[in-house]
Amino acid sequence: MAANQDPSPRSARKRMLPTKQTERAAVNATRAFLENHECVVQEVDTGNDYGKDLLVDLTENLEITGESIAIQVKGGASFFRSGNWGIPAKSADLRLWLDSSIPIFGLVHDPTANEIHWMNLSAYVREDMVAYRDFRPTGKSGQGAANELTGHFVVFPKGQILTHETWPHFRESARTYLVRSGGHTLLNLLDVDPGKQEAAVADCFALGRGDVRALLMVRQLIERLPGQALCLAVRVLSHCISHPDIFWHEGNWIPQSTRKSIASTFSWTPREIFHTIREVDTQDELQKWQRGSSGQCLFLILLADKELTAKIPEAVQIACSADETQVAVIMLYLHQYVMATESKPKEKLLEAIEEIVDTNPKLEGELLTWELHGIIAEHGWADIF
Repeated sequence: MAANQDPSPRSARKRMLPTKQTERAAVNATRAFLENHECVVQEVDTGNDYGKDLLVDLTENLEITGESIAIQVKGGASFFRSGNWGIPAKSADLRLWLDSSIPIFGLVHDPTANEIHWMNLSAYVREDMVAYRDFRPTGKSGQGAANELTGHFVVFPKGQILTHETWPHFRESARTYLVRSGGHTLLNLLDVDPGKQEAAVADCFALGRGDVRALLMVRQLIERLPGQALCLAVRVLSHCISHPDIFWHEGNWIPQSTRKSIASTFSWTPREIFHTIREVDTQDELQKWQRGSSGQCLFLILLADKELTAKIPEAVQIACSADETQVAVIMLYLHQYVMATESKPKEKLLEAIEEIVDTNPKLEGELLTWELHGIIAEHGWADIF
C-alpha cells in the first residue's frame, strides 16, 4: 500500500442504545435516593432481570428491620402516556406482581424533572383487581396461566412522587402492606385486641379479592370474632352471595370464582348461628336488623345454608342455656321466615314455634315470642326485614 494512501475505513463501533442509558440513569437515581434514606439496596444482575431490578431492605435508625421489598425500575419519556406516568405490563408481568412472595413496587424516573414516581404494583393486582378487567393489551399476553390477566398500561397515581418529604409516607405504606400481605394479618384475626381483629378483617377483605384463602380464614374463624370485628366480617362475607344492597364497583369487586368458593362454605354450626346473632345483637348499631344493616348481611349468609331450619332448634337451646333468650327469639323469627320461604302453611310455622318454646320454657317469658306467634296466626308469617 502506498505510504500516502488513505487507510481502509474502520468498522463501525458498537454503541450503547439510548434506552440503555435512560434505564441505567433511572436505576442509578433510584438507588441513590434509597441509599440516601438508609435503605440497604441490592441490585439484581441484568443477566437475571426478571422484573425485579432492586431488592431493598428497609431500616430504622440504621438498624435493618427485616422488612424487604422488590422494585421494578423504569425511566424515560416512553413511560409517560396521555398525561400519566406508568408501566406497560404484559400478562406475565401482572402474574409476577400477583404471585411474588415479597411485594413489588414500581418506580419510574422522569429524567427531565429528575423525579421518581411510584406505585405498589403487587397491591394493584391483588387488591384493586382492575388487572382482571379488560384493558388495551400491550404486547403478547403470554401462555398458560398468564392468560388470566390482560396486559395493559398501568397508570401510576398522580402526584405520588418520592422526595425527602414524602419518604416517610412511602416507607409507612410499604410497612403497612407488608403487615397486611404477610402472616401478621391472619394472626391478628386471633388477637386479644378487638381493634386488631377488626383491622385484620378489613385487610382480609382487601387480600381476599386476589387470594381466596384470606376470606376463607375469616369464614373459618367467624366464631372467634367479637362485636365490631364480627359485624365487619359478616358484611365482608355477604359480598360473596346475592345481596340486594351491594352494588359492584372497582373498590369492592370480587372475582366470581372467589365468591363461589366462599359461598360454598356457608354451612353453619348451631354454635356459629348463636355466636353471630348474639354479637350483632349486642352492638349499638341503629336498626341492626333492618335492610342495610349488619343484621341483614348476617341473615343473608345464614340463609345460604340449605339445612338452616334443621340447625336452629339446637342453636336456640344453646342461647337459652346461656340465658340469651332475646337472641333465641331472633332465631325464632329467622326459623319461621325460612319455613315461609319454603311455602309452608302458617299451621306448620306455628307448630314449629310452639315445639321450640315447649323445649325451651325460658322463651315463654319473652313478650316477643307471643308477638311473633300472633303475627303468624294473623298474617301467615313475619318478615325479618
